[in-house]
Amino acid sequence: MFLEKPCIPIGHVDITEITKCLKQLPDSAWKANPYRQNTYAVHKQTESLVLYFKTDEFTESHDELLAAMQPLLAPIFARFAQYYGYSKLDIAKLMFAKLPSGCEIPEHRDSAPIFAKFHRVHVPIQTNDAIVFYLDHQAHHLKTGVMYDINNLGLHRVINASNEDRIHLIFDARPVKRIHNASSHLFIMSPNNSGSSLVSAALSDCQNAITLPGEGHYIAGFAGPKPNRDNSHFIWSQFNTLNKLQTPAAYDWPAIRNLWTNVATPQSETACIFVEKSPCNIARMAMLAEEFDDATFLFLIRNPYAMFESVVRARRDLPDIATLAAQHVLWCFRQQQENLQQCKHPYLLIRYEDICDSPTATAQTIRKFMPEFNDIDFVPPRWVKGQKSALENRNAAQIARLTDNERYIAEACFQPHEDLFARFGYPV
Repeated sequence: MFLEKPCIPIGHVDITEITKCLKQLPDSAWKANPYRQNTYAVHKQTESLVLYFKTDEFTESHDELLAAMQPLLAPIFARFAQYYGYSKLDIAKLMFAKLPSGCEIPEHRDSAPIFAKFHRVHVPIQTNDAIVFYLDHQAHHLKTGVMYDINNLGLHRVINASNEDRIHLIFDARPVKRIHNASSHLFIMSPNNSGSSLVSAALSDCQNAITLPGEGHYIAGFAGPKPNRDNSHFIWSQFNTLNKLQTPAAYDWPAIRNLWTNVATPQSETACIFVEKSPCNIARMAMLAEEFDDATFLFLIRNPYAMFESVVRARRDLPDIATLAAQHVLWCFRQQQENLQQCKHPYLLIRYEDICDSPTATAQTIRKFMPEFNDIDFVPPRWVKGQKSALENRNAAQIARLTDNERYIAEACFQPHEDLFARFGYPV
């Protein structure tokens, strides 16, 4: 992980029992797993005791040694988590690395994408002042029994010119980013006034859902931007709100995860999918993917004229609302197209019209995408936005309400982009 400093000393930890345990192991144990030495040329002079090793391609573990070491390592993990304020840790790599006397690790960077997400932590078990750890060309002499967070994305090398082996505990860690130990986090990616309340209500009735008492960004204490703070609700893309929504520094994601965890409700003892719907999600997809483990996305879209009418009706308090609403709808369609093109996580695209006109088929599509929602049913009447009503496609009735001037403004905005709307199945 990138750090502002080459390394951060976290503090002293007790390695007494770990040292005793390592001394009892035969020399052959250090040579049993040569994966790092064979895979990474810079480590060919090293030896390793690999307890746990996870990459994008595979996961392996030395279960017997891991079980023996776990009680000894637990206080070290706890101190690291305490230092950064993490509640739980995700460990990707855990090993003891030996650099024999007279050997070195050449200068390099740890360049795999996973390294940018995890802290690289070193705890010297056996070392001395003649061993030099160069970080960004600065010489460091790490001390035995002190835990360090290393900027492994920068250039680093090690020279062991001493007459004893250098042994470090090394682990890669990051905070667990889950709500209620959810196996997956499903975010409904829908513009406002496009049916997300209907979808959220149906998913919230599923036994495997973990739900919030409302839109996540409107829960009291949400540590991030939200449209109701600056009167931009329903048309937030046309205000400075959009810039705030797309600024990562505007969010305190650990605080948001803690808040949502505290107020989330599992619908049953088997509940395992966290469900969240906030229309502004479409402006922060990359952040959601980064800040929640196993994020998945359910994209939703609706007839642009029906969406336009809903927004105009909701914000008649604003002058020139028709123009603002049309521009907001256009922005939402553009953003949904960009999100779909950039999404690297599992996702599904459905339309409001599919839900209303073919509810059984659409429910089956969702079950196929996420089998945990095998009981989803769009047909029963539900409370949506303060009223209980049967499933109904309201597009025609809403579009019929448009005045001639409102329709003219919408058409003038939409028709130059007919290819964009056609990609979602809407002639304009």
